[in-house]
Amino acid sequence: MSRKPLPLCVVVAIALSIAAISEFVGTPAALAESGVLSSAEASSSRLPMVHLDGGYFTRNGKRFLPVGAHWVPAKAAMQWPIDWDPKDIEADFAKMHELGYSLVRIDMLWAWFEPRPGDYNPKAFQQLDYLVSLGHKYQIYIHPSLLIGGEVGEAYWDVPWRHGRHPHADPDMLRLETNLANEFGRRYANESGIIAWDLTDEPPFWIVADSTTDAMAINWTRLIVDGIRQYDKVHPIVVGTSGQEITHGPFRADDISKFVNFFSVHPFTLYAPDLFPDPLLSVRGTYGAAFEIALSQGAGRPVMIHEMGASTAQFSPERVAAYDRTQIYSGIGAGSIGVDLWCYTDASPQQFHKVPYLRTPQETGWGMTTWDRQDKPLAREFKKISQVVDQLDLSGISPAPADIGIVIPDEWAKPHGDFSHFGLSGAELTPYVSTADADAIPGARQPDLSNANRWLMSSVLTSFILARRAHLKADFPREYQDWTKRPMLFMPSPITSTADPFLTHVRTDFYEKAKRYVETGGYLYASMAADGAIPDMAPLFGARLVDRAPSSEVILKIVSPLGGLKPGETFHYIVPSQTIESWGTILEVTSGKVIAVDQYNRPALVTNEVGQGKTLLSAFPLEHYLANVPAAFEQPENTHRIYEAFSDWAGVKPTFRADQPSVEASALKGGDRGYLVIVNHSAEPQNATVFTTLAAHSIGRITPQGITPVKMNGSTWKVALDSFEGAILEWK
Repeated sequence: MSRKPLPLCVVVAIALSIAAISEFVGTPAALAESGVLSSAEASSSRLPMVHLDGGYFTRNGKRFLPVGAHWVPAKAAMQWPIDWDPKDIEADFAKMHELGYSLVRIDMLWAWFEPRPGDYNPKAFQQLDYLVSLGHKYQIYIHPSLLIGGEVGEAYWDVPWRHGRHPHADPDMLRLETNLANEFGRRYANESGIIAWDLTDEPPFWIVADSTTDAMAINWTRLIVDGIRQYDKVHPIVVGTSGQEITHGPFRADDISKFVNFFSVHPFTLYAPDLFPDPLLSVRGTYGAAFEIALSQGAGRPVMIHEMGASTAQFSPERVAAYDRTQIYSGIGAGSIGVDLWCYTDASPQQFHKVPYLRTPQETGWGMTTWDRQDKPLAREFKKISQVVDQLDLSGISPAPADIGIVIPDEWAKPHGDFSHFGLSGAELTPYVSTADADAIPGARQPDLSNANRWLMSSVLTSFILARRAHLKADFPREYQDWTKRPMLFMPSPITSTADPFLTHVRTDFYEKAKRYVETGGYLYASMAADGAIPDMAPLFGARLVDRAPSSEVILKIVSPLGGLKPGETFHYIVPSQTIESWGTILEVTSGKVIAVDQYNRPALVTNEVGQGKTLLSAFPLEHYLANVPAAFEQPENTHRIYEAFSDWAGVKPTFRADQPSVEASALKGGDRGYLVIVNHSAEPQNATVFTTLAAHSIGRITPQGITPVKMNGSTWKVALDSFEGAILEWK
């Protein structure tokens, strides 16, 4: 599917006729007999079994990055099981092979596989056998997405026998879903042509999206995984989620991490204008994949780009290609273990006259090829990327550790209703019940946390981008994880707030641990808003809160040097709302040093030294301000220099850095070798100078044709990048 569903989903029930499909048995022997494969091909072309090893997919003992797209055929669209055309399907596989696919994700329409409760359609499995056989022939792994479900626009392809039952909660529905998953596991446990199981596409199921709770999502995932695992102990399992982290959905990574082997992100930034108020092709927009990957990685599993793209019915083909290209490279640098775009082909014109395409014109143009298999600009870019990643030797390689940890509150990460870190023990005469946990009170529903979540997500996204523009890698450790391993810890407002809902901020006892972290050599940055609250603040930050500072704009003026910041420099911000979430604070400085003042000559940036560590405090929620500026990074914007100055003062030096803030440099490291993924996130071509702290003695740029040596000048070299272009360099 190519987007978040509309608030009110249109339920499309399909009554599928088993008799409508011609007989076909897709076993290797039958394929050889039919002439689809030669006898030699049937026995020798089989793909090797895949498993996850050290955070990457592995086959024949070698790690690789699978790349491909979701397949919905141009002519038959979602009716392909009925309008079955083996020759046309094989032509698609041949085209995908030409473009360098090593993976294709395919919908397993639930109503087709199970037309009646517990009654499985043999024709459906024969079709899957055929698709797998084509995968072997064309060396493309099949990634089945089960229990579909929602797909294409707002369409929901329901089972006709559901009768209004909740698929994430009804006992009979759960039993039937688990049994069908079990059947897939039983039939294909040893099938090497399947790369991984996707439990379903973009849960919660759209027809019950507003009523699915954290508990339902956790229980559903556990059951479906157990159904597969009864027979299949090998294939990795994922839930094909979309935007569950950035929307704080019930299927977010933290809720399902115990049951799956890797996570999925669908970074459709164009469908999240509250977080990405930008053109499609923009600085913030092209950081979407890397941001969602990093946010999900904090829950402890590797992450794959599962769907991504835009429609050429809405945007120029060249901009769509550049958008995907930039995000793919940025995502690989963030540690993505594969790429599966939405989608392989445009819809054919005959589909324009019936739903879902009839009602959603933009759905017609998402393909990397036209409906008649002609390459669009994205197809050409994708083929080059596939040729580049095919040359990677990922043995012993892993994403470089983060320089900055942006701490994610436990109230955001934990399942709703979990009270395990409340500091309570034993029985109590009067049990604690909170009005903030409304559904814990009889008759109350789970509260709507969407506004609070947007506040948090928009600020941490901005902090993530500012860190990258300062050439620092940021990740998202959870509040109760060991975040002390990062040399720097950042807490952009509202993480420092005290608001209800609580998911926006850390708990009171966090600051005791933060003080110990700084005393032992850590570096802590925090920004405050008028709703902020930090207990025993002065010893940690060298300042204390005095009062709120209402204003409609903020001008920071540097008055003392810090890193590259010089006295007299200014930073200007528009305050987005007249609320305590947007106003700043008045500080009284105790042991700290004033680095910047506001337009009223009040302390705005304050540094402090505590034990072996250092802190930097902002009296204003700078990240919140930038989050609310449309196209904020498409105009001159230098807030990253504050982050850069703090890291310089702290002595934290990135492994790789470029001399341009728009050029992202990410390391994949493995002992004395590795890769540098470098990405230009701007509309201007860049001839960037790259610096490294490593003792690298050779650099080579990987191109589709091979590796081109790059001339080094000591520990620096030049890299030329077109607008919104990425590249991978090998270093030794």
